[in-house]
Amino acid sequence: MKLYHYIPKGNESLTRGIYSVSQLPEELLKYEKRLGTDAPKKILSWMEGTFHGRSRAISVLTEPVHWQGNDPMLKEWVNKMDLMEIDFDALAKDGQIESIWCKEGSDANGTNENIRKISADKIDLSPLPWHLCSKEKGLFFGVIHHYFLVMKDGVIPAKYIKEVK
Repeated sequence: MKLYHYIPKGNESLTRGIYSVSQLPEELLKYEKRLGTDAPKKILSWMEGTFHGRSRAISVLTEPVHWQGNDPMLKEWVNKMDLMEIDFDALAKDGQIESIWCKEGSDANGTNENIRKISADKIDLSPLPWHLCSKEKGLFFGVIHHYFLVMKDGVIPAKYIKEVK
């Protein structure tokens, strides 16, 4: 199975791997607005309070974003990112994944998340409803189910990643 992760252009993931927020403190600031704090320890504590290992997790999709001409937010987001394909089967076979969590939805801007722990055979590969995304309503990943791979070391090593052009 292949899973997908978007990362800002100019990254070093093909040589260094994909890092979780616990490995990249500047990424913690993405949660500042949601939590009302920019204190890294408070943000990490909140993350671990949602589920064990979240600070070492990497968010993945089951397919690349499909912009369907609806909300330009998707196209803008994809244009500033590189798409990485992750070899999930090899990661799992090599014992790199500690747990898998599914985020099935949330309210606008990521509040009131619906997250549950799952097994690998429960990863849903059906097409994602990209047409529901709306910048105006604050709905991006709140309407697109996606997964968190909790990595033992907080990193998906480079050997499991390839860039999709």
